Amino acid sequence: MTDSRTFHKQQPLTFRIIDSPMGIGKSATLIDLVRFHNRGFDPEPRRFIVFVPTIRERDGRYGPKLDLKSPATPPYNKSILELIRNGENIVTTHALWSIFNDETLRAFKESKYKYVALFDEVPPLFRDVVGIGYKPDEPAGSIRFGPADVKLMQQTGMVSVNGGTIRFNPECEYVKSDKEFKVFNAVKNLSYNCTLYPFGEKDGMFTSIIAFARRELFTCFRECWFFSYMTYDSMLHKYCAMNRIGMEYYHIYDCHILRNPGGKYIETYPEGIENLVILDGKQFNMDASMSKTWYSRASRDASRAGLKELKQKFRNAYEFMKARGVRSDSFMFTVFNTYKDLLRSNGRHYPSLRRFLPCNTKATNSYKDCTGVAYLCNRFFDVTCTKFLEQRAKTENNPELQFNNDNYALSELVQFVWRSNVRVRKSRRPVYVWVPDRRMRTLLQDFQKRAIWTRKNRSMLHGTWKTRPTAPGLKRRLSRKNLDKADLRYAFEKLKAKRFL
Repeated sequence: MTDSRTFHKQQPLTFRIIDSPMGIGKSATLIDLVRFHNRGFDPEPRRFIVFVPTIRERDGRYGPKLDLKSPATPPYNKSILELIRNGENIVTTHALWSIFNDETLRAFKESKYKYVALFDEVPPLFRDVVGIGYKPDEPAGSIRFGPADVKLMQQTGMVSVNGGTIRFNPECEYVKSDKEFKVFNAVKNLSYNCTLYPFGEKDGMFTSIIAFARRELFTCFRECWFFSYMTYDSMLHKYCAMNRIGMEYYHIYDCHILRNPGGKYIETYPEGIENLVILDGKQFNMDASMSKTWYSRASRDASRAGLKELKQKFRNAYEFMKARGVRSDSFMFTVFNTYKDLLRSNGRHYPSLRRFLPCNTKATNSYKDCTGVAYLCNRFFDVTCTKFLEQRAKTENNPELQFNNDNYALSELVQFVWRSNVRVRKSRRPVYVWVPDRRMRTLLQDFQKRAIWTRKNRSMLHGTWKTRPTAPGLKRRLSRKNLDKADLRYAFEKLKAKRFL
């Protein structure tokens, strides 16, 4: 590693962020953007590289529609070099981007074409924490280093701090000669594509290593565009604040990319949010926090009291939805992947694991027919990372670095819920959402109220808002639209619950 990472030698960098709600056509707009330039309308010799979350997205959506090339043979970080040198338009995954090294970056910089990076969703910017030991929810066989390992790396000269970041020393005698130290190759490989920061202190040594994606993984591109939602105060925002990266906001209107006034962030809300029916009541709500810690304790509890209560509430929620037309094939639920087997079912009282979807699922339309959603998680970002950012915020007197766990949790919840039928713009069907955790449920309820209130006030400002009609008037107007009885009943239920306000 060189000293080019220090702030005073960093080249200016600005992220262009298209922050628009789900279902508004971000992916379609991205595709149109690449297609337009590929038709020869671009006067400059630029190329595109599209980064997508999954292989399915790469092979099913972007590759065939745009004739983009993908690295064909492993190791993929080697085979992509030929595509870059040939000036191909490329599509690949976030995972491959995360292991780009100096050789990859050099290929981009030396190419006769200037590559524009288009990120469908934000890639993982925070990578790992070295020095906290084994995590209970990690798969078997994972390599984890504890504080003693971090101390040993410092004592042997394997790592050192230079200018506020950690450098790995490949010339260290222990690394070169002792086979036992080959296990530390994991840290060495991490240093190739991450910036490593020291954190914690004991006996004059740091106790853990925080890894973030290298800034150079972005500076090798002419432009970086991100197509996502709720990015303000997110990890992307913190990463930019930490690395002196500008942020310029855009939005999508009628499949066109428009710059926000002054390039500033504007909070927007997804269509269909008024169709959410958030279950709330004693028969649905859990008093306990549905965190990973709770699941870990509940799984070890001999009485299984907590799990029995959760399963009963699950049954209550599903029976409530079932009475309103939700069936097993139109239902989806999530829980932390490690603990999904705790909710294994034969499908008699609530759907089986075939309706399970990982809680971090994004960028899929496969569940757009689902009208029943259960979210059984209380989400928090990595605690060591958030403490690290909190410390930097105080040290640098920069409140922008303070991580907002509520914003993160709400963003994850909204992204998951919008995999369901609520994302279908012309649908008027109610989508029933069960969130047993009080914190997560309150975040979603407040978000829905804020969205409806904001939409009402913006409509009144433009003279398009109509005062809430009486129930008979609403019934007459709905009947003229030939809606079925379920829609009429739902409209009356919303009026009774004052959901229009």
